[in-house]
Amino acid sequence: MNTPRIGSDSAPTRAETERARWPKYDAFAFISGGATYLDDIEPDGTLHMAVVRSPVAHGKLLGVDVSQALAMDGVVTAVDGHEAARHLAPMPYVQNPEDIGAQAFRVTALAVDELRWLGEPVAVVVAESAPAARAAASVVQVHYEELQPILDVGELAANPSLMDEQFADSVLSANDFTRGDTDSAFASAPHSLESTLRIGRSSTAPMEPRGYLASWDADARLTVHASHQQPFQLRWELATMLRIPEESVRVVVPQVGGSFGLKMTGFAEEPLVCLLSKLTGRPVKYVESRAECFLGGGREQIHRAAVAFDDQGRLLALRDHITIPVGAASTSPGWRMAYVTAATFPSAYDIPAVEIRSRVLLTNQPPWHSCRGYGKDTAIVVIERLVDRVASYLGLDPAEVRRRNLLPSHRLPHRLPSGYLIDSGDFAALLDRALTLANYEPANSARGKEPEADMAEGVGIAFEITPEGGGHPSGPLRTAARPTAPAPEAATVSMNAEGRIEVRSSVTNPGGGNDTSLATLAAEALGTSRAMVTVVQGDTDRVPQGTGHASSRATAVGGAAVVLAARDIADRLRARAAELTGVQPDEVTLVDGRIEIQKRPVMTIADLCSDLCTTGRAPELVATRSYVPVNQQGLNDSEPYRYTYPYVSSGVYVARVLVDLATGKTTITGLVAVHDCGRVINPTLVEGQMHGAMAMGAGLALFEEILSADDGSPLTDTFKHYMLPRANDLPSMIVEHVETPSPHTLMGAKGAGEAGVGGAMAAVLNAVTNALGPNCPPPTALPLTPPRVLDLLAHSHGRTEP
Repeated sequence: MNTPRIGSDSAPTRAETERARWPKYDAFAFISGGATYLDDIEPDGTLHMAVVRSPVAHGKLLGVDVSQALAMDGVVTAVDGHEAARHLAPMPYVQNPEDIGAQAFRVTALAVDELRWLGEPVAVVVAESAPAARAAASVVQVHYEELQPILDVGELAANPSLMDEQFADSVLSANDFTRGDTDSAFASAPHSLESTLRIGRSSTAPMEPRGYLASWDADARLTVHASHQQPFQLRWELATMLRIPEESVRVVVPQVGGSFGLKMTGFAEEPLVCLLSKLTGRPVKYVESRAECFLGGGREQIHRAAVAFDDQGRLLALRDHITIPVGAASTSPGWRMAYVTAATFPSAYDIPAVEIRSRVLLTNQPPWHSCRGYGKDTAIVVIERLVDRVASYLGLDPAEVRRRNLLPSHRLPHRLPSGYLIDSGDFAALLDRALTLANYEPANSARGKEPEADMAEGVGIAFEITPEGGGHPSGPLRTAARPTAPAPEAATVSMNAEGRIEVRSSVTNPGGGNDTSLATLAAEALGTSRAMVTVVQGDTDRVPQGTGHASSRATAVGGAAVVLAARDIADRLRARAAELTGVQPDEVTLVDGRIEIQKRPVMTIADLCSDLCTTGRAPELVATRSYVPVNQQGLNDSEPYRYTYPYVSSGVYVARVLVDLATGKTTITGLVAVHDCGRVINPTLVEGQMHGAMAMGAGLALFEEILSADDGSPLTDTFKHYMLPRANDLPSMIVEHVETPSPHTLMGAKGAGEAGVGGAMAAVLNAVTNALGPNCPPPTALPLTPPRVLDLLAHSHGRTEP
């Protein structure tokens, strides 16, 4: 059991106080408009690529005619699928699908014989300008024979036998996790409830869409600038497809305007810009449009869940049969979120019998891309809705039902049926603090009578766990000896003769500011200020190899590598200072840029660095270290996904809403979170991450959904149609922390980047349901848009109109 520290009730240390005041690294460049993004980079002679996309969701590709495009002014070349296949190998899987029992498919950069989704790349056109390329792409003729697509799996979800019999070829993977005897538990339980919930397809919608710039030099070496999270994975993918050594590829990541999981490998445009640069002998750039960005998506799931419980609200059994349509086959890691959803049940609840049956289906929708929350968010929404329904059925306070079922601290660590490990936490402390902050008053979960006013107020609670820190070797990190062992992050730390520090980290920064934390950790380990630290990230020629950015591992894992390397240098500085002063190394302290012995300054750190450089010992000022969390070291490769996540963050969320009963519009009036991400390295950055995640969760609960017509054509291709929450749609958020350090990471840190999405989403859903009262049927679809709220009101008992 770990003793928690609640942020507002414990005096912070001096280092924590200083850390909290430090602004985001390079913040001025962002607020002044001086940051350099992918589209700001344009070498002389740059050409622009546009993509010709499939006009149908499913069909036989009979041919592509690019002749009209080639005749247009400014057009340099055009390539179809057959030509691209002559130069490019198929798209490789960065992680082997067989690791989680899934099928692998042959996926080419451009369609060759079959059209699998509306918007699938069919050909590319290169021109002197982006408008000229887009204009030329619009006149390319795609000849096809249309086939019947699979677009909606609602009927399959309602009748699983159809899936097993008629659509077996469409099942990408089947993931089943069980514990105990659910049949007996349901048969003997005093009560049970069933629930169906369909979660809509949604987007990550980053500020900056994806973009790539490729350029070959005279020595046949390829440099790719990319708005990307994982440069080493991208380097491996490009080298594999172009059939060249990895050393011939350099990937550079400039500033990234948000990612939220979108900017990983597996997109056709990545190798295509490289191929076209090679064919034309000039740099080629591609920046996707907002409509193209909305082609992808994720999170869509249909849950048919049931829960058994006793008179006191103790949960006895959980069953969830999940249908997850992930779109067309893709090498992007997005479809793997389906596995994580099933593996996250039953969250942090102590349920003796669990049966999770997940079927992942291929359809003719666009392929899933990775989304923040990575499947854990949807699992949280489903189980938190069930807990509220139990409370409503029994007339109990929803907070009390959670309290009776959450795992106590003395039961941790605890392994889920999937094998995922909840390593640490104090869930009662989280719940108590969140209820206090939200001024929560114990009450029945359902309103006692139909609302008489035009507005109805509701409050909702949600508990969330977020398994984080996953990083198996993939592509460049996979070896024959250890094909599935956990991957490390790495860092090189160096000091120069003036005492300035350079940190080169395998971790990338997609906009959240982890470079701030890396600089902080290096400065603290070396007894100097952050102003003395420069951080280098996202350049495969300059930084050590690692996984990049994913699964909230940047600080907890990547930061640990920085600390270890910085400590190595600090030990050498102390040893040299001891030589010069005749004391023992453990008597030497590095603080505030000085070398102190018994709290008496004897020299500056800069003077000591200068001494090492002038005496030929400069190599002592450089150290490279890698780091893997303790519980991922020495694992058996035969069970790779039992140990995907080395730590689990947790949190409690309380939402208050007002529902307009005449229009169905929901207004969020309060949103409180108490979060445990282990040791908080930088409170400002963690709270910023939480604010963004909670905004995303609120949007997914109420507004955000990717819609398509009956033929698969997109209906949400702009921000006028895909409704993100605006600042005035959200309340001021309250975020606090309970710290239960992870026993498996160097600093006790856990993840802080994916938490908040599922918790806020579930809390808002429960608050709206609470506002609508006991006579409304439970929601069966998200988001809860005004039309859906009005439909629930229309079906209230004794009510025909809202």
